[in-house]
Amino acid sequence: MFEVWGVTGVIGSGKSTAMKLVNELGYPCIDADQVSRIVVDKKREEGKKGFALIYKAFGSEVLNNLGELDRPALRKRMMRNPDDRKVLESILHPLILEYITKVMTEWKSSGTKLAFIEGTRLIESNFHNMLSGIVVVTASEALKIKRLMKRDSMGRDEVFQMLQLQNEILMKRIAKHEWKNESSEAVLKKQIQDFIAKRLESEKKA
Repeated sequence: MFEVWGVTGVIGSGKSTAMKLVNELGYPCIDADQVSRIVVDKKREEGKKGFALIYKAFGSEVLNNLGELDRPALRKRMMRNPDDRKVLESILHPLILEYITKVMTEWKSSGTKLAFIEGTRLIESNFHNMLSGIVVVTASEALKIKRLMKRDSMGRDEVFQMLQLQNEILMKRIAKHEWKNESSEAVLKKQIQDFIAKRLESEKKA
């Protein structure tokens, strides 16, 4: 058995909390959004190519005073211009795919049976087609807004704008399982434990 499940959900749903619990349960996981930072970090060997491509596409407008990517400035530009967002994704997605594919190969070689990849755009990038399936983490709209305003110090209008950029309907349609993150971590953890138990049980029946 070797299964890698994608864990997705819109911002504020609690994907990171779910992955923290997965990690505590002893299962390897990787954050595709964090990988997106690695592959454009000019200080890292695996990030030099991505940094150069973004600089070529968008120029110094998306750099800070240190000559590094200004991620808040880049995010605001993507929110203003959908065409720029498509250009950025055309740069990032192949680099992220290459990086994560290497990690998955390492997992399989080491005898890992079950692992997880977290990301907000696993479906839009078609990366989900390489995975065993998708789990979507969900929460009420009010709870997502509250979390984002507290966590990222974002205004309500900016939160709404960010949420509108992400397609939760598509996530739910593609996902094979749902983890509801509406209350305590203990409740979420129980859902994750049940999911893992079922995946391991399916191996015994195979």
